[in-house]
Amino acid sequence: KYDYASHLEKNWREDLKDIVERDYNHPSVILYSIGNEVSETAQKKGIELSAAMRDRITEFDDTRPVTCGVNIFFNYLSALGFGVYSEKKAAKTSEKSKKEKEVGSAFFNKLAGKLGDKTMKLGALLHGSNVYSRDHFAEMHIAGYNYGILRYKRDVKKYPDRVIVGSETFVRDAYTFAELSKKHPALIGDFVWTGIDYLGEVGLGAMEYSDYAKNFFGGPGWIAAGCGRLDLTGKETGEALYTQVAYGLKPIAIAVVPPNHAGEEHSPSAWGMTNARPSWSWNGCDGKKTVVEVYSRAHTVKLFINSVHIGTKRTKKNCRVLFKTKYTGGSVLAIGYDRQGKEISRTSLQSAGKETVLTAKAEKDGVRAGELCYIRMQYTDKNGEVKPLARGEIRVSVSGGKLLALGNACPYNERGYLGGSTDTYYGEALAIVEPAGEGEIVVKAESEYGNAQCRVRCE
Repeated sequence: KYDYASHLEKNWREDLKDIVERDYNHPSVILYSIGNEVSETAQKKGIELSAAMRDRITEFDDTRPVTCGVNIFFNYLSALGFGVYSEKKAAKTSEKSKKEKEVGSAFFNKLAGKLGDKTMKLGALLHGSNVYSRDHFAEMHIAGYNYGILRYKRDVKKYPDRVIVGSETFVRDAYTFAELSKKHPALIGDFVWTGIDYLGEVGLGAMEYSDYAKNFFGGPGWIAAGCGRLDLTGKETGEALYTQVAYGLKPIAIAVVPPNHAGEEHSPSAWGMTNARPSWSWNGCDGKKTVVEVYSRAHTVKLFINSVHIGTKRTKKNCRVLFKTKYTGGSVLAIGYDRQGKEISRTSLQSAGKETVLTAKAEKDGVRAGELCYIRMQYTDKNGEVKPLARGEIRVSVSGGKLLALGNACPYNERGYLGGSTDTYYGEALAIVEPAGEGEIVVKAESEYGNAQCRVRCE
């Protein structure tokens, strides 16, 4: 009721002008999007407004194309009357909070969470899904498909003039898209939901265990979506490694499902593919079951733990193979082979030592006035190997600057980010500091595993 939608009709012309003027000279901007999952794109009035918005943008920049993210299946459901937002429905929801009835995007998110990614992708194949999206796509320079990957082969033939971008996709489809794009030049790109985790849509992609989350229901304490390929602190997840391999940016990578929670239930996720992490430092878990995930474009992958051959698997139609095994400290090694049995790639992970120390490292040794400092704090061994099961409070103080935020990447966070201490999440936390001015910033961190500090120059 109180969001910007009520101002759109009056302000969109000026807003689009402002957007283009802001970004025109940024080479990283490759196209403009006028919206995302707006159900009016299934209606005549929405299609007409979209065309007007497209024309407004090209008044100021005719060098970049215009798109809009359309959830093809949800457009069809919306046309049938499901999930349509109205202030009357929203008011009823707030009045009867004990039995909430989701409306608008909340309805669709909950539906997708229950049905999973296959149902949403299969729904996009329905005739009605095409009927209630094709007219809008015809008005865009580039058709933005949200979760419509199963339509790609069909639509590049059916609509030979249509250029398609995956404006929202599931991480598990990255390899499929990469291979399809080699065969069909009309498929120009793929935007996974989502690149980095974000506040809001709480628990959407989280696979959280009870030691970090008191409940799995998205209530108080849940603060982030938990579905980034990078977590809230910018740390790569196993899904980030999978995406890089799928796109051909890495030849091979390893991630491991936490063995300390073998067989335990975690929060359900429609947008998460795996909770595997790129670590073999699960101290105290020897003998416990785990799954080692290897991401590779090789024909065959062999896995070794402490030089013992665990198994050999074909990568088949995806670049992800799973090895069920038991954790044993030491090292894990994956080797990729081509069809002739020749080694083409290898990677390994090493266990951390027994000792645990606190480290604090700045993203940059120096910053300019007006920039922020990002200080990553980790529990590691003496060689800097992160220990994900080392957990404990870290207290932070700053001189020469102001501590703006302190926290970790866990999507469940009861305390927020404005205090002077934080728990760790898989052995890590992050501090964000604003310089007071030119000079030296000193960040000190204290914990039960010892103290650490780092210094950053501000010019």
